Amino acid sequence: MNSEIYASLDTLNSGIHFTADEISDIKFDFGNIKNIYQGKKILIVEDISSNFQLLEAFLAPTGASVIHEVDGEHAYATFKDIPDIDLILMDIRLPDVSGLMITKMIRELSPDVPIIAQTAYAFDADRYQCLSAGCTDYIAKPIRRNQLFRIVHKYLS
Repeated sequence: MNSEIYASLDTLNSGIHFTADEISDIKFDFGNIKNIYQGKKILIVEDISSNFQLLEAFLAPTGASVIHEVDGEHAYATFKDIPDIDLILMDIRLPDVSGLMITKMIRELSPDVPIIAQTAYAFDADRYQCLSAGCTDYIAKPIRRNQLFRIVHKYLS
């Protein structure tokens, strides 16, 4: 089954920019995701349960072990207790501490773990702020399965 994606954007002042690599990388083969991340640990820091449930459902077929924390304090404590986490999906707006602050704290413990900022803010300035805080990459909400897998696969494959 072939699918094509068509998009029309008014790029003037949209804050959304695509590189040629991002456009050519849009397709992901979901027929081959069963257990592709078996043995990998993914920490999802997300306070909204429906957002977490969506991410968990997307990742379930991959065989990854998913760890969930709802706030920054617990996320930091979990990372200290389980330092071999392979990837972190970090919500930026948390109820206790900013996800960017927790990212900076985790970076002091581990400069190498991939931390993917997840946020509803999709402008270039927001992306820059996340990357400056130590996030490895950035994903805008609402998160779509294809978008999630392109980013996760870049760091776990």
